[in-house]
Amino acid sequence: MGLPRIAILADFPWTYFDHGAQGRGGGQSSTWLVQLAEAYQEYSSEFEIHWLSIDRSRWSGGMRTRDSIGQRFHQFPGIRASLDVRLRYMPSYLYLSNALRTIQPDILHTWGTERSYPIMNGWSGIPTILSMQGILTEYMRIGSFSGNGFWEKVSAWEPRFLKSANIVTVESQWGMQTIRRDVDGLDIRQVEYGVHPSFYNVNWEPDLINPYALYVGSIDTRKGVDVLMEAANSLRNRPWKLRIAGDGPLREHFQQQCIHNVDWLGLQSWSELQQQLAHALCLVLPTRADTSPNVVKEARVIGLPVITTLHGGQAEYIQDGVNGVIVNPLEPMLLARSLDSVMSDPEKAIAMGARRHLQDRGYFRPEETARRFTNIYRELTVM
Repeated sequence: MGLPRIAILADFPWTYFDHGAQGRGGGQSSTWLVQLAEAYQEYSSEFEIHWLSIDRSRWSGGMRTRDSIGQRFHQFPGIRASLDVRLRYMPSYLYLSNALRTIQPDILHTWGTERSYPIMNGWSGIPTILSMQGILTEYMRIGSFSGNGFWEKVSAWEPRFLKSANIVTVESQWGMQTIRRDVDGLDIRQVEYGVHPSFYNVNWEPDLINPYALYVGSIDTRKGVDVLMEAANSLRNRPWKLRIAGDGPLREHFQQQCIHNVDWLGLQSWSELQQQLAHALCLVLPTRADTSPNVVKEARVIGLPVITTLHGGQAEYIQDGVNGVIVNPLEPMLLARSLDSVMSDPEKAIAMGARRHLQDRGYFRPEETARRFTNIYRELTVM
């Protein structure tokens, strides 16, 4: 009898095999998957792991397969996501079901209700784990998708996807409570998605001569960038800069405002982002909804204090006045005061960054993520 076969359906970045882990600015989405795959090497003698992903940049050319880090990776061509959802994900279903018939997995592990992979939940009666990435119904509730027909259609699938999984994993208690508000009767487990090991090698050496606060993320209202820009604009005479790393629908709008001492960096590869984090005095993320934002974890692994909100899983490990500042309610003047308080007192910022640092570094180890998932795999193999 062979090893239990796990089919993981997710947007694993194919460029990893040639260029290593580069992060979103390096063209790799789902930036928590690479470190999970690397951590799974420890379990190659216990599980046969197959990763299946759809490459929507090509619609032909056949399946690619590659063996690496003790696992097998498969990539398929796919049609545009907008057409796929209009066709009720049937193209994705056909691609993936053909591959699954060949692999004959014992467990399915699908990632992200914003993707088509959960259309396979429960395929052929196979036990299924659905790992949440974002919570689309919450994004709808706060107006992030207002007027966007594509995301409105995608988010409508989320309750069905949740109900079709045996086990749902989410990174935070905030995420668990948010999901349960809309869908009852789910078996939900908390599994924190770990930080890539390269962040553990970054030394925090904040630039005290030319200090700056750093924002990293999508330039949109869900992340609270509108509040951040208003806060920055209210601090017209501040001697420190705000650096914005990322891209999104509101970037051009805010850039045109030419707010004093705001630098726009664009998307950053992990090596570039690590340099920005290494010299920032704090990270600021005024989010309105986040299951557990990766950049907050990355900042804490390096040692930065974080200014953020209660609207997400980060509030479980950022403690107000301890290793960061919680802005509640999320208002521009409160955010401005919090930023100015931290940025005008480097000793305070450095002391905050040091608190709970070792604890946070341990909590975000990808090995712990792999251990929690493999425990679930073992549980499901005896169903």
